[in-house]
Amino acid sequence: MSGKPRLHYVNARGRMEPIRWLLAAAGVEFEEAFLETKDDLKKLQTNGDLLFQQVPMVEIDGMKMVQTRAILNYIAGKYNLYGKDLKERALIDMYVEGLADLNELISSNFFQPADKKEEHLVTVMDKAATRYFPVYEKVLKGHGQDFLVGNKLSRADVQLLETILLVEESKPDILAKFPLLQSFKAKTSNIPNIKKFLQPGSQRKQPIQEKDIPRLIYELCIAITEIQASKKAEYINRHSLHQPVGSGSVGAAEAQKNNSEIMAGKPKLHYTCGRGKMESIRWLLAAAGVEFEEQFIEKNEHLEKLRKDGDLLFQQVPMVEIDGMKMVQTRAILRYIAGKYNLYGKDLKERAWIDMYVEGTTDLMGMIMQLPLQSAEMREKNLALIIERAKTRYFPVYEKALKDHGHDYLVGNKFSWADIHLLEAILMVEECKPDILSAFPQLQAFKGRISNIPTIKKFLQPGSQRKPPADDKYIANVRKIFNI
Repeated sequence: MSGKPRLHYVNARGRMEPIRWLLAAAGVEFEEAFLETKDDLKKLQTNGDLLFQQVPMVEIDGMKMVQTRAILNYIAGKYNLYGKDLKERALIDMYVEGLADLNELISSNFFQPADKKEEHLVTVMDKAATRYFPVYEKVLKGHGQDFLVGNKLSRADVQLLETILLVEESKPDILAKFPLLQSFKAKTSNIPNIKKFLQPGSQRKQPIQEKDIPRLIYELCIAITEIQASKKAEYINRHSLHQPVGSGSVGAAEAQKNNSEIMAGKPKLHYTCGRGKMESIRWLLAAAGVEFEEQFIEKNEHLEKLRKDGDLLFQQVPMVEIDGMKMVQTRAILRYIAGKYNLYGKDLKERAWIDMYVEGTTDLMGMIMQLPLQSAEMREKNLALIIERAKTRYFPVYEKALKDHGHDYLVGNKFSWADIHLLEAILMVEECKPDILSAFPQLQAFKGRISNIPTIKKFLQPGSQRKPPADDKYIANVRKIFNI
């Protein structure tokens, strides 16, 4: 039934809070059904309400949506907070993903050992002040407008304000050196819908208290070891691999200016000569039949040059030069490519399903990508967890989808980004357990069909730009490049 969106989560911020913010900013009233015991979560799982057995979940427009990013994308598109075209959405996505990185860092502080919390928080505040907030300050200075993209309120502005307030809870003077962000905060906080949400008594949630974390974990039956492993993996993958840039860096405004001077031609990919977060981008371009060039980062000096030249918005790779832009943030790049090459569904609801399916396979592949960075003991333990998750949480979802609608593809009976991502995930898991699909006949047939699409078949041949699994030599080189 269509009506007010209904949000299912604990009575706390977590991954639901950006969704509350975005709905409130759009002026959308919503209801909340709080999970107060592990039985509440179990009931949702047993009833089949959670696609990947996880919250947050939002009932909206007849869908039971999961995966935070998929939900946010749908709300932003539905309520006209996502730019007017592909390029504006690309900028919004890049800015939002940068903020998501910073939010993850802040959240991870709860899971640090007691004797490391203060040190970790200092590091996070330093990154806010030197890596993230300077980008948004320079963007606002560069175009002289009130909002980040297109001089119109977008999800990027909403999430930036949310993040500013979140950081100020730990360091109240964080904006002392950012006058434009101070002005942005004041103006955006006074937009009527947002001003209402910031008032006492709204559905905005208070900071999680240290004493509440064990209760939340117990009540929702979440394995603390899995959370810690996940947060540590996120931290290593997104932050330890990307060191701060020197003061000679060209800022975001200059970088955007440089973007307009790039000749459009073949996309040019900047990354190490390995899979990592670039591999899904290679897969998507190849499946779309798009030729691309690669500029491999082989030494730390190559990375530092990109930083000093202002080519990396948040001083991180992967980076892709495409259509006059120097795009960063893997998800932003993938969404742009999928939209540009008609691999992203025909309407908002199809895109919502594609996003949910893609975020599921992203979770699974992210776990696999961390294995080479782990100790032998931890690797063995997590490999078993990955196989179990693939068999019981992820692959059953795709098997059921294919069986229920009887089509060749996951969404709309048309080849999409979701199909490409699923095949990539299947092949990655098969490298860990070759018979993983033995209980999934629909996925076996799917694998055969998608692997024989001409562009994908070509990409799967020896000598293509597809990269092999990471080995010890590659990992050792990555550690040198990123000073790990």
